[in-house]
Amino acid sequence: METLLQNVRYALRQLRKYPGFTAVAVLTLAVGIGANAAIFSLVDQVLLKQMPVSEPDRLVQLKFVGSDTGHTDSYAGANELYFSYPMYRDLRDQNAVFSGMLAMFPKQVGLQWKNSSSLVKSELVSGNYFSVLGVKPAFGRLFLPEDSAARGASPLVVLSYRYWTQHFASDPGVINQGVSINGNLFTIIGVVQPGFDGTNLKIAGRSG
Repeated sequence: METLLQNVRYALRQLRKYPGFTAVAVLTLAVGIGANAAIFSLVDQVLLKQMPVSEPDRLVQLKFVGSDTGHTDSYAGANELYFSYPMYRDLRDQNAVFSGMLAMFPKQVGLQWKNSSSLVKSELVSGNYFSVLGVKPAFGRLFLPEDSAARGASPLVVLSYRYWTQHFASDPGVINQGVSINGNLFTIIGVVQPGFDGTNLKIAGRSG
């Protein structure tokens, strides 16, 4: 114990002699701890907490491989993760490997309900989105594959359970009601099961 105390006292004397090194050492340590915490948070969300979907261990994300992706714009992440909708449709229709293929694009939208408006994080999804994931509704119904092909029909919206409770006061009467999104009228057809906030896994939470 006496040797340990002597070593500590010697280290403190050396740090007082070189204050610049002390600052760098402490700053580096703080950055290291912060990075470890961020990495663990990401691993905790993506790996340790599985999404509440059917067979989450069988979900895969497609990535484009090649020199010419035809990419023009993306929300976030690697460009190779983005496909045009016609390309997705061809992959889905000619697929002989997967039990189902869905498309999703994260987007922030302006939502107006009665006299209140807010910016909402949402996902634009294909009609088979919920059926492929095996997610169930809490109220109303979810999108169906045929909803994608319904030309001229009023666009539809499904609310997350979290957003429904926080912004619609858990009112089941909102089903089949109209809501304005980016100035366009959408019809609320359902509320998704509790715990499901989308497939765009990030440390930041999703509210729509």
